[in-house]
Amino acid sequence: MLLRYNISNFLSFNNSTEFNLFTGDFRRFDNHVHKYKNIDILKLSAIYGANASGKSNLVDSLDYLRSCVMEGKAIKFESSIFKSNKGKPSSFEIEFLTNEKIYIYGIKVYKGEIINEYLYNSNIGKEDKLIFDRTVSKKGVSKIDINESLVKTQKSKILKEHYEKKVKSEELFLSEISEIELGKLSVEAEIVTDWILSMQIIFPNSKPKYLLTELMDKNSFMDFTKDMLCSFDTGIKDLHIKSFDLKKYFGEDDKDFTDEIISELEKNLDSNVHLGVDMIATLENKKAILKKLYIEHTGFGVDNLFSLSEESDGTKRLIEFMSMLYSLIVSDESPSVFVIDEIGRSIHPSLLKGFLTKLSSEKDIKGQLIFTTHESNLLDLNMLRPDEIWFAEKNKKTGNTEFKTLAEFKKIRTDLDIRKGYLNRRFGGIPMLANFEDLNWTEYASN
Repeated sequence: MLLRYNISNFLSFNNSTEFNLFTGDFRRFDNHVHKYKNIDILKLSAIYGANASGKSNLVDSLDYLRSCVMEGKAIKFESSIFKSNKGKPSSFEIEFLTNEKIYIYGIKVYKGEIINEYLYNSNIGKEDKLIFDRTVSKKGVSKIDINESLVKTQKSKILKEHYEKKVKSEELFLSEISEIELGKLSVEAEIVTDWILSMQIIFPNSKPKYLLTELMDKNSFMDFTKDMLCSFDTGIKDLHIKSFDLKKYFGEDDKDFTDEIISELEKNLDSNVHLGVDMIATLENKKAILKKLYIEHTGFGVDNLFSLSEESDGTKRLIEFMSMLYSLIVSDESPSVFVIDEIGRSIHPSLLKGFLTKLSSEKDIKGQLIFTTHESNLLDLNMLRPDEIWFAEKNKKTGNTEFKTLAEFKKIRTDLDIRKGYLNRRFGGIPMLANFEDLNWTEYASN
């Protein structure tokens, strides 16, 4: 579970800016709250903001941190530094709950090099417990402080000294030690690495890679997807997965392409080759087969199936979201954190609201969903708590993105028309439009 995220000197974030999922002083929707000891953590969060307000930059920054952990090194981003801060480092700090512990992991990056990297167990309001804290000199030399209880043996101490010299200034110590046997320190690093990489960050053009494989391998997921698509009144009656001979499907004109796929399948006998959201190549009885998803609509029957490419953009997007909804409602696997930029892209507002209302009403939401949106139709206190609604807005003087929650405004009653107040600019996060009556349109007409 994500608790808190801080960022500075990246894109539109100048000073340290915090986004968090702690509860405010509200007693509604207890099913939206995960309780851990004396901490209450929200499972849903919607972020509103005008174009260029910085709400998508928050998602980009999380993706940057995740990408660094995936690559095992700092990724250069000179063009993404806050414009007036080119001589200062950028910082990224994430606090999260996993394996019944709260961790804080952070990096400070300057010109593509790590100058500080740290990992602590958080005690929320009390002194945090050191796991490691690394500083890097201007010459690229690391000094790493490690909790003594994690490096008790002589071997561990020698390895610690070795990695102080070995780890390069652009590399993450976290990634280095999560891949080796350095006792408890490596165990902690691996837990943190796995959690950060498990975050599902979805952009408007992201496509789910394993949708068809999940539909094939999990009967419960196939049934769930069918039920959801029918309940959302999309006109979909059923889903079908059809098999084709791979060579015949693509034909002689694409022989080189099919030979390449078959070669890859034969090298990795236990793996499929993903050819798109709705197509995979696989081996069955040593024969190359293409599996493809088809959709049956009410009134057309099984002899007139539709491919995914023939569906509307909204239906495609809804189908792409099914594995996420399944994870948040049904799955028994480890809870996931989903971060979606522009959740409403291509989806009709009523359909999107139905989708999120379904999730909001679930008794046991597994994991978290954080999303950015412009859709005012979702500003409904019968679906979201005030502390789950955030507004991103640019400071006109400094250009810095600032966040605030609806809970920070006074007199937020449960019967308040939040949508109307938002559109009337009461809460910010909406563009300030010019007075169109003052615009002289004819000035731009050609003579």
